[in-house]
Amino acid sequence: MIPLLLFLAIPAAEIYLFIVVGGEIGTWPTIGMIFGTAMLGGTILRFQGRQMIARAREQVAKHELPIAEIADGAVLVLAAVFLLTPGFITDALGALLLIPFLRRLIFALLLLVVRARIQRAAGHAGPSGGNAGGRIIEGEFEDISDRDNPPPRPQQIDKD
Repeated sequence: MIPLLLFLAIPAAEIYLFIVVGGEIGTWPTIGMIFGTAMLGGTILRFQGRQMIARAREQVAKHELPIAEIADGAVLVLAAVFLLTPGFITDALGALLLIPFLRRLIFALLLLVVRARIQRAAGHAGPSGGNAGGRIIEGEFEDISDRDNPPPRPQQIDKD
């Protein structure tokens, strides 16, 4: 429900801001600001993306997995989407995601959320590690895998 509300609320807020800003500074300056922020954000994004790729290559050259760089790249893609979407709110969100400290903070928060979900799922799994929905199924079994092929007999070694 929350994503649907955001999907409706953000464009409505953007339209409202377009009208307010356009009324204060005019239509063409408002359109210029929209394109200007997208171009500026794209330039910064390209610069930081190149830096991130260079760091990732260094990590790979050291035979290390570039996890932080991959996370940075994912957040930079999100920043690009925000910056290329026309609007002041999305431009502000995209610009905030270009700040390395905030990217690391967002990544740390996402890790905490994922870790909590994994621990919560593990807690519901029960003592055996699987989740049978709380039901216990009793039964008997017989191992018939070796019935047709009996195990080989040990060979006698002659001691002469």
